[in-house]
Amino acid sequence: MLAILMKILKALNSEQSPSQLASAVSLAAIIGLTPLFSLHNAFVLLVVFWFRVNLSLFIVMWPIFSLFGLLLAPQAEALGLSLLQAPSLVPFWESFYNTLLGRWSNFYYGGVLGSLVIALCMAIVLFPISKVLITQYREKWLEKFEQFKVIRLLKTSKLWMIYQNHSS
Repeated sequence: MLAILMKILKALNSEQSPSQLASAVSLAAIIGLTPLFSLHNAFVLLVVFWFRVNLSLFIVMWPIFSLFGLLLAPQAEALGLSLLQAPSLVPFWESFYNTLLGRWSNFYYGGVLGSLVIALCMAIVLFPISKVLITQYREKWLEKFEQFKVIRLLKTSKLWMIYQNHSS
């Protein structure tokens, strides 16, 4: 737990822009809320590795969103089934399934489609919110946060020194 907190704090205190950190949170939401072995997750991983996204924050947030995704699984399944069974969308889904991309995408499963819709909506909302929160943390809370005795003790401890040397 302490290592996770240290990684989050290190990412927040890094010199990366708030947009890069917010992108890591949003992309982790997409991968964490959807089934892991899906074609869209391979695309998200390519985006993470191609662009300058904070990888440590992405890796820390991924399991957090995965746990949240387990709670949303019944609602995602219901949403996906309603989208797949909507009479006006049935011809679209049939033609999409007949393509190679349609078969690889697994969108014919209600859980995959519903969780992707929820994840995309959540990622769109999370990006500006996390960007604002990161900016406010750096402007207002960082100095106050470092004044806590617990943080000062932690930074002077040998554990922190070992972590700093190991992570560099």
